[in-house]
Amino acid sequence: MKFLIDSFTACLGFLTRLAPPRMYENHVFAAAMWWFGVVGLILGTLLVTPFAVGVLRGQPWIQAWLLLGGSLTLTRGLHWDGWADLFDGWGSNATGDRFWEIVKDSRNGAFGVIALIMGLSGQLLLMHQLFAAQAYGFIFFAFIFGRAMCVFTAYLGRKMTRPGQGKLSMDGATTPVALFHLCMVLFFAWILGGWRYVLPVLCLGAIGLTELYSLGRKHGAMNGDFLGAAVIWGELSAMLAGCIALNFTGLVFF
Repeated sequence: MKFLIDSFTACLGFLTRLAPPRMYENHVFAAAMWWFGVVGLILGTLLVTPFAVGVLRGQPWIQAWLLLGGSLTLTRGLHWDGWADLFDGWGSNATGDRFWEIVKDSRNGAFGVIALIMGLSGQLLLMHQLFAAQAYGFIFFAFIFGRAMCVFTAYLGRKMTRPGQGKLSMDGATTPVALFHLCMVLFFAWILGGWRYVLPVLCLGAIGLTELYSLGRKHGAMNGDFLGAAVIWGELSAMLAGCIALNFTGLVFF
């Protein structure tokens, strides 16, 4: 029981501000991968519920702006760092050690700035559209799918690790962990919109996984920045899929 609690608090403290960050043994941190989707569920519930029950209803731009700000606050903007760093490396067309020097450079380059603008504005626009349609469930699910995408990416990259925090996560991305998150994704996606939502979610997710895996293969390894970028891709994909699904009739969403 203590191990379960420790792995959960390790995950919560690493991914959010909802638990104090602490030092854990490597095997505890690796086991935290089991909880990524659950932490996404907690984040989605905390951030979306106030708006779902009526706070600022009818003002979707303000709702979207507040939700995006809340997400950045609760997660410390953790995943956006990897998103920007990876785009800097990708956009540079560098290879070998030079690619990793760019990715690990704490300074943002032009491609990183462009990625942040596109990603943040994309989330704001997608949240606005879903709030306007009162399709709160798709926004809630984005937090689950983002963390699940991190697990899937870690699973694909577990044999291409580099030293660092990302290696511990990839070590914990076992087949049972990946299957658990796949079941979680399919369960919530089906409840929200059946095949009309499951299909675009899986397609968009697969595109992201393919690109991340291909980039890792090209440069011989994957690190924590790949995992952070996977979270952002997953969140964007879940909300974009929600907008696509809203074009169909007969949806079930809340």
